[in-house]
Amino acid sequence: MQPCKHTQISSTSSLWASTALPHQIPWWNDLTPAARAELELAADPALPQHIWDVIVVGGGVAGLSAALSARAAGLQVALLEREARLGYGATGRNAGILSAGVNMGLSELLSDDPLMSLWISTTRALHKLVQEAQKPDSLLSAQLTGALMLAESKHATRYLAREARARQAAGLHAEQWSPIRVAEATADRLNVQSVHSALWLPDEGRIHPLTLLAHLARQARTQGVVLVGQARVCGNEEVKTALHGSHWQVTLHDGRTLSARTLIRATGPTSRPNARIYALAFAADLPETFPLFWDASPYTYADFRPGNGRLGVSGGRYGKAGGTQHDKRYHAQLTVRTQRWLPELAGKEPQYKWAVDLYVTPDLLPELQPLKAFAPGFSIEGLGALGVLPGMVLGRQAGQLIIK
Repeated sequence: MQPCKHTQISSTSSLWASTALPHQIPWWNDLTPAARAELELAADPALPQHIWDVIVVGGGVAGLSAALSARAAGLQVALLEREARLGYGATGRNAGILSAGVNMGLSELLSDDPLMSLWISTTRALHKLVQEAQKPDSLLSAQLTGALMLAESKHATRYLAREARARQAAGLHAEQWSPIRVAEATADRLNVQSVHSALWLPDEGRIHPLTLLAHLARQARTQGVVLVGQARVCGNEEVKTALHGSHWQVTLHDGRTLSARTLIRATGPTSRPNARIYALAFAADLPETFPLFWDASPYTYADFRPGNGRLGVSGGRYGKAGGTQHDKRYHAQLTVRTQRWLPELAGKEPQYKWAVDLYVTPDLLPELQPLKAFAPGFSIEGLGALGVLPGMVLGRQAGQLIIK
C-alpha cells in the first residue's frame, strides 16, 4: 500500500493548524510543566513488528480510556495518534463542556433507552475524576460546582419540571429553584430578570480538558501502553493467514504496517466534520465555586463554565465546517449573550475566540459500534458535541468487550 498523501490546510481552516492552537485556546496557558510533558509523544518508539493484541487509533479521552481498559486485562496495546502531542484533537479544542450527562434532555429518553445507563455512568466517572484530582500528585484540575439550567419562558419552565422528574426517577439529583434562589446562590451576579424558574443540578462540574488527557496519558504509560505520535493512519483492513487467523493490518502514512488481533477506532468527531461550534472566554473574577449555567431553551442554548479566572462560553448557532464570513457574527452573538447574563462583563471583549469543527446531526447519540469483520473491532461513534465523558465510558466498555 502506498504512503498517504499529505493533506494541505486551507486558509479557512487556520483554526485547525496545530502550531496556532496554544494561542487560540486558553487551556494551553494553564498547564503545569509536568502535564505538558505527559502530552508529548514519541514519534517512533521502535515498534515491534509482532501482532499486537490491541491497536487503538486516536489519542483523545475515548482512545486513552479504551487503551487503559484493554491493558488492565494484561493485553499488549499500542495507541496511534496522528499529531506530535496529545490535545490537538476534539478534547483539546473543547470549550469546557464536560457534563456529567450527555448534554441532552433526560426526559426525552424512554426508560429502557441505553443512554439512561450511560448518563448514570458518566456521573460516576465525573465524581471519580474529582476525587482523583484531590490527590497530592494529581495532574487533574477538576471540581464539582453544580449547574443551573435557566428557563426564560413558561414552555421552558414546563420542560424543566419534566426534566426534574426524569432525573429524580433515574436516581440523579435535581431541584427546581426560583429566580430569587438563583440570585442568592450567585451573589446577585447572575442577571435573573428574565428567568421564570431554574433547575439545580448538583452533580455537574468542570474539568480542564488538557489535564484530563495528561492524567490518562500518565496512567497509560505507567501501565505499559505504547503511545505513538505522528502516526497518521491511512487505512486498515482485515487479513487472514493460516498462522494467525483473522486479524487487522493498519497502514501508516510512511508506508509502515502494524498488525493487531483487535482494532479500536476512536478518531472522534473531528475526522469528518459537517458543522462548526463556536467558543470564547472572558477574563472573569468569579469564585471557584460559581456554578455552571445555561439557557434551558434548545434553540438559544449556550453553555457557560466559570473557572481558571475566566468564563468560557460555547453554543448558540452552528456554523459551516471550515468557517465562513459569518464566524465573526456568531462570536459577537455569544459575546452579547454572555454580557446579558453577567452584566459585570459589559463593555469587555473576550480574551479568546475559537471554534471546533465536528460531525453533528440532530439524532447524534454516543454509541459503541462493532466493526463488520471476523476479527474483533469497535468504533466509538456519535460523540459530536456531547462532551468527553461519554467517550471515556464507551472507551472503557470497548476494552472490556475485548476481554469477553
